[in-house]
Amino acid sequence: MRPDLFPVSAGRDQAGRLQIAGFDLRDLAAQFGTPLYLYDAATIQHQAGLLSGLLNASYPAAFDITYAAKAYFSLGMARKLAALNLGVDVVSLSELAVAQAAGFSADRVHLHGNNKSAEELTFALKWGVQAIVVDSLEELSFLESLAARAGTRARIWLRITPGVSVDTHRYVQTAHHASKFGLSIAGGQAAQGIRRALASQHVTLTGLHTHLGSQFFQAEPYREAIGMLLDLAGREGFIPEELSPGGGWGVPYTDQADANDPHPWVETVCKTVIEAYNRRGWRLPKLLVEPGRWMVARAGVALYTIGTTKQAGDGTFFVAVDGGLADNPRPALYQAQYSACLVERPDAPGTVKSTIAGKFCESGDQLIEGVMLPEVERGDLLAIPVGGAYQLSMASNYNLAARPAVLWLDAGHLDVLQKRETPHTGGWWMGD
Repeated sequence: MRPDLFPVSAGRDQAGRLQIAGFDLRDLAAQFGTPLYLYDAATIQHQAGLLSGLLNASYPAAFDITYAAKAYFSLGMARKLAALNLGVDVVSLSELAVAQAAGFSADRVHLHGNNKSAEELTFALKWGVQAIVVDSLEELSFLESLAARAGTRARIWLRITPGVSVDTHRYVQTAHHASKFGLSIAGGQAAQGIRRALASQHVTLTGLHTHLGSQFFQAEPYREAIGMLLDLAGREGFIPEELSPGGGWGVPYTDQADANDPHPWVETVCKTVIEAYNRRGWRLPKLLVEPGRWMVARAGVALYTIGTTKQAGDGTFFVAVDGGLADNPRPALYQAQYSACLVERPDAPGTVKSTIAGKFCESGDQLIEGVMLPEVERGDLLAIPVGGAYQLSMASNYNLAARPAVLWLDAGHLDVLQKRETPHTGGWWMGD
């Protein structure tokens, strides 16, 4: 399996077993149980440093790197990310509260979402976040009323829908004309939103935002979308002092997937912004770059214990593990593909075409179809890499499953980011 699917600290012990950050994964599984999720500090630190270096080299004005909390957020994880001097994009009341408790500065926080509640907007107003990202004309009016009642002025961006489609799963395309997100350029709502915001006594419009989607590898759509946003701003006589072209840069999940070199993404975004602002004689904006999945996906590894193995009537060989749909719904939702290896024999050649099945009562609970594995037996540990984004954040208690423990591994030091649930600590417990 290609090394760039695993954390940068991954290696082998003297017996050839997989280890991460110097830890014996068998010992971790024995202590914390499986399923078990591991986050490698060195990988996240590497990604943050790489992106910061690229922006320093490509953009001569202020910029900020903002983590998308929806990729994975807990109080423990949030504290680690805040310590890396990152900003954060949040979409719910709980994410706001966790970001505040973790030590994020309000001027590094942006509240997104297509249907923000009064509670969420009020929290953001009181805390004084850098931007409430307004998603519709109705929300703009609602926010104005809340700000007027609170006797404050809301600092806002407008989320613009440019009508740009990207090559990714349709469920994670977010900037096409039929998207539920944002103010459409084509329908005239975006222009109307700028005019209304600029004339308002209760909001201050400082920037524009767009998000094209998730898990794509082409840089050109960024150029097209940024150009459309700035053409719109120019027509309306608005000079954005902050610009957020979103994130979405993809990562490889399998041996066959493309590499995820971020240079084309960063260089295209920076060059497009610089050229567009210079052409109009505008002062360069603060550039906000959001690398949620790209920041943490590779850092995460999911560990499972193998249980039943059997062959179906059509010849499919099933390897069942003790997790699945409840901790990782991505294969069921997006037909997401993964690779896997055995912890004790990570370099053993695959000889058996296997389907990794979860334990939940759904036929669609299959983590990987047709992966080549060596012969396995009950009790073997299976590692699935690139597990750091959009798995735990979408985890559930389906079948009353307990959500797994989550560990932060940092060069021989371990922190528990999230404790394993039990029947007594899970939200379903009805005992006294």
